[in-house]
Amino acid sequence: MPAIIELKVTDRIKACNILHSALQREYKLLKRSIDRTKQNISSFEGKYDLSSQKFLKVRSKMGDDPDFINWYGEIRILDALNTEISQITEILGQCR
Repeated sequence: MPAIIELKVTDRIKACNILHSALQREYKLLKRSIDRTKQNISSFEGKYDLSSQKFLKVRSKMGDDPDFINWYGEIRILDALNTEISQITEILGQCR
């Protein structure tokens, strides 16, 4: 269900510009984080010659090796980052 956010400001144009700039900065930071996280995931996939999709299917059988815990964490982080960047993209698309 769509939500409506209402802000009471004295200068609507200035406030929208500030919010837009802040969201653009956050978008750029998220893109960098996503790139780093994808690199980390790719390193695990190369090290173990296993895609992350296959890893997720068999990880319960792989034990508690720190690499596996970190790999799973990176996958979860990537999911969260992608969700956040999607939300920011949606907001930026409406803030014109």
